[in-house]
Amino acid sequence: MPSETEPLAVQLVRALYDVPDGRPMQWHKIEHLDGATADAVEFAAARGWVQIEGGHSIALTESGRQLAEELGRI
Repeated sequence: MPSETEPLAVQLVRALYDVPDGRPMQWHKIEHLDGATADAVEFAAARGWVQIEGGHSIALTESGRQLAEELGRI
């Protein structure tokens, strides 16, 4: 059974994908992203979908970009 945090983490990946037009490693302030709860950020980072810098900046990784594109096809 998926955790309650997983949908929030996927929402976060989609939001990051939409902001920089799908380009990985574009840094954004975590506080400016909808759905960016601490648990969602940690969940996405643990799966390699995002990278965190200094606890306040977040970037979509190539794995996160691929996930967002796969979800867009579903």
